[in-house]
Amino acid sequence: KKYDSDAANANARLSTQLQYIFAVSRFAHYLKHMMRDKVGSFMSRSDCERFLNKWIMNYVTADDNASPSVKAQYPLRDARIDVAEIPGKPGCYRAIAFLKPHFQLDELTVSLRLVADLPQPAK
Repeated sequence: KKYDSDAANANARLSTQLQYIFAVSRFAHYLKHMMRDKVGSFMSRSDCERFLNKWIMNYVTADDNASPSVKAQYPLRDARIDVAEIPGKPGCYRAIAFLKPHFQLDELTVSLRLVADLPQPAK
């Protein structure tokens, strides 16, 4: 549907993308919650990255021919989480999550990138 102003068209376009924003927000919430529970327990950046990638793979299936119920259970086509040290803050990490959903709307391919600073260990 076309509206009479560019602002209205832009707003309508953003409204069609809300499902992606909600999905990323949910993954971000779980990621932050898990990391808060793990504060102080990781020995290294690579341990943290391995843990998060193992977790996110519970929501991924690469089978494009999977049934709709399987795709609903595994909503991501591809995902990865990169963890990097924050310069100047020893023991603090930044997680960057790359998420690609199965369900694509509006005839476009969507890949989402989420950046989150992970909580630092308690002192």
